[in-house]
Amino acid sequence: MKTISLLLCMLFLVGISSAQKIRKQTVYLKNGSVVKGRVIEYDDQNMAIQSARNTWVFKRSEIDSIATTLPAYGTEDTEQSWFARASFGVLVGSANNQKNTPFSFDFSANFKLIDGLYVGPGVGVDFLEESYLPAFVNLEYHLRKSEFTPFVSMKAGYLVPLERHVKIERLMDDVYLPYYNYYPYYNQELDAKGGLMLNPSVGFISYLSPHFGLSLSVGYRYSQTNYDGDNHYKLEANYNRLSFHLGLLFN
Repeated sequence: MKTISLLLCMLFLVGISSAQKIRKQTVYLKNGSVVKGRVIEYDDQNMAIQSARNTWVFKRSEIDSIATTLPAYGTEDTEQSWFARASFGVLVGSANNQKNTPFSFDFSANFKLIDGLYVGPGVGVDFLEESYLPAFVNLEYHLRKSEFTPFVSMKAGYLVPLERHVKIERLMDDVYLPYYNYYPYYNQELDAKGGLMLNPSVGFISYLSPHFGLSLSVGYRYSQTNYDGDNHYKLEANYNRLSFHLGLLFN
């Protein structure tokens, strides 16, 4: 958990840094000229401004005023062809479950297929009865291009177990198992094999800049886990949860 918390802090700092980098200045000169770019160096005598691939140096006495602006998202020059998202949240289950709100984290890199439609691979960590690494494909559609963007998404993939062995009684509090499925194997140690993961969701993205945004989503998470035991014993457990995730988007 400490490692994941540190990773989330690092991703947050990266996102803030990305948001800061895209700030641009508009420099108004006393001769009426206007230069748009980014101030890269200044002192009491001179100011250097990077505009496209050019660097302009002006004396401070030549400058009338400076305005800092953030270009609006959705314009032609700021539309992005890809984005990365780091999201973290919980998988809410019944109050009777041993782990009724396990932690969930994932990271995906998404690339535009057509306007509004993105697809990309992702990985994460789910803390169910055992810890799993979901390897998935994310398909996401943005309903419009704006600073506030609603979206729908579908994650589909496979849960890779990070813990190989589990006692069958650990599963009793979290999933329904018919009596014949575990008797007389109640005290047996099983090998976790993983299984299918599906997560349709809806949410919205709030763009703080063309290169950084926050997302909030709610969805349905279906997780299937499989186990093998002695004497050819096999067990399948199904989790049905609500997913709530907060995400950081950057590129």
